[in-house]
Amino acid sequence: MLRQLVYRSRATQKMSEQDIDKIVDDSVPFNKANNITGLLLFDGEFFFQVLEGEGETVHGLFEHIKSDPRHTNVVKVVDSACAQREFGKWHLRTLILNPDNQCYWLPQDLTVRRDSRVFSLLNSFATGRWRSCVSAEDKASVNCIIATSAITLAPYPASQIQFAFQPIVDTRIGGISSYEALLRNQDGTYPELILAGLPEQQRYEFDLNSKAIAITQGAKLLQPGQSLSVNLLPGAITQNKQVVDQLLRYLKEGGLRPEQLILEITESEMVKESDAFFAVIESIRATGIRLSLDDFGAGYAGLSLLADLMPDKIKLDRAITNGIHESGPRQAILHSVFEFANATGSHLIVEGVESFEEWLWLNNTGVRKFQGFLFARPQLNGTQAIHFNARALINQLQD
Repeated sequence: MLRQLVYRSRATQKMSEQDIDKIVDDSVPFNKANNITGLLLFDGEFFFQVLEGEGETVHGLFEHIKSDPRHTNVVKVVDSACAQREFGKWHLRTLILNPDNQCYWLPQDLTVRRDSRVFSLLNSFATGRWRSCVSAEDKASVNCIIATSAITLAPYPASQIQFAFQPIVDTRIGGISSYEALLRNQDGTYPELILAGLPEQQRYEFDLNSKAIAITQGAKLLQPGQSLSVNLLPGAITQNKQVVDQLLRYLKEGGLRPEQLILEITESEMVKESDAFFAVIESIRATGIRLSLDDFGAGYAGLSLLADLMPDKIKLDRAITNGIHESGPRQAILHSVFEFANATGSHLIVEGVESFEEWLWLNNTGVRKFQGFLFARPQLNGTQAIHFNARALINQLQD
């Protein structure tokens, strides 16, 4: 099957026209032998390359290209089947761009459909709108250290239901901004399995009632300035007329102020909600309790939900975070959501951060709040210690 793969990267050294010619000389024999066609652009600092050919061959070549020491920050932008080649005349055509040029530098013999994805990407590259990779200078300026101690809580008495807690870290301040309380039973079973076994109305009552335990236990962890996040099903909000009073009672019993509580609502659970839900949300907000849209990007509601809900916090789902430092489409989604958050005063929290490379790219983009195994896993009745030293980790990458 014919496939088209597009990537971009950053040169690790100053490149002359002779250096670019050498790349062509090294590449063309293999490309001719394996019927690979495409285009290579270079603007003096960044590369943009299109590879076309049989899928297995293209993927094997891309893995080889990624290991070339002449570039870094390799980001895959497109990898998809295609009906025909855009650059079928060339086994490798190169163009060196003038940074002052716009899209219309394309030579007359380069015929690319102006309504094609590749043409749009060429335009984006020529105008530099996509640039967000981590340079050596960016890495040199990173200096974040987070060090915390483990905390263990006694299990909530006479209850099969317990909670695990996972910190949300703010790398700007080098500390914990809040904790998320995650429903568990005594053997660590996850909430989806606990709730799925209950009839709908009982599920909603159970979900709301369980927050008494979450708030009581979570209150023991909080330091001044920290908050507690709890997950709540939308049905638990709309099906209980006393939800506001009940939450306020739990907060009073736990010794917390309303503004220290954040209700997390999952995007996928919001699709079927009505005006009644949003009316109750307004009543909850009027008390000072804040709202977070959880797992954003995993559901089907989309950006319109952000406009309707206007959450205080947006938690980007791990499906977007995974490998974001190497994925152009995921980077584009992050930029869109981050721009919305900045424009509306929401705080963006990125979930599922598991590798230092993911964090480094996100941090360079401006994200400051993170949740994921890179920092700490959820711990039943307590939290893990955090020992995070960005400078030490960068040194490891460079060694």
